[in-house]
Formats: sequence, structure tokens, C-alpha cells
Amino acid sequence: MTTPANVQAVNINDLIRYSPDARVNQSVLNSKDMITRINCYEPGQITPLHMHPDDDEVVFCIEGRGRLTFEQRDAVPLTPGTVVNLPAKLPHRIEAAPDSRMVVVYWALARYTSVRLHTESGYSGLRQSGEQPPSK
Repeated sequence: MTTPANVQAVNINDLIRYSPDARVNQSVLNSKDMITRINCYEPGQITPLHMHPDDDEVVFCIEGRGRLTFEQRDAVPLTPGTVVNLPAKLPHRIEAAPDSRMVVVYWALARYTSVRLHTESGYSGLRQSGEQPPSK
């Protein structure tokens, strides 16, 4: 018989933090197989356009309003309770509405990576979780 892994429990509400400078991205739970992270956005803040080359991502909006945008498909509105599965290789951007704070939780495999497709003005210093440094 194997010993089960440790059980982790976190109250998401205790992790909600905002910054006027950029969205706040922080770890919620981690295991050997998957990660759970939270993004907290002030009105109008974003996660720049990026994609995950090898892994799907699941995004769950728990507070506020915003949208997931794409290069070649319609945006998906985000409101409390919305869950979105983003397949690997799909470029996406997360935006809080201009008049609403927003909180999303997302899940991915522990080894996931993010690749930024191009630099968005004003957001070049905003790193993605899992983002690979530019190759030199």
C-alpha cells in the first residue's frame, strides 16, 4: 500500500491582492503533476497575449467581469462562475473590464510553459507564470 500525498487546502479569498501597477499573479496550490494559480486584476489590467505550446489550461472566473480574447476568434466573456478550457497552442489574452476588478483561478500541468507571441506596449516587463526567457 502506498502512502497518499499531503492534502493541501487554501481559501482563495485569503489570497486576493490587487496592485495598481499590474495584475497580481500568485501560486495557490502545487503538486508534482499540476499547478493552481490566481490572477487578480484592477479594472482594465491584462495578462498579455501568450500561449502554452504543449499544455491545456483551465480558467475559472470567481469575481468581477472581463474577457478572454484571441487573435482569430470571438472573445469569451468572463463572469463569476465561467469556466473555460484553453487548448494548447491557442494564443489568448485575459482582460479585466474597464469598470470591474476581476479574479480568476487557473490550472495547468506542473511543467507548463508560456510563450509570448509579441510585446504589447506597456506590458513588456509583465512576466507570465511559466514564461520562458527570450532566447539569445
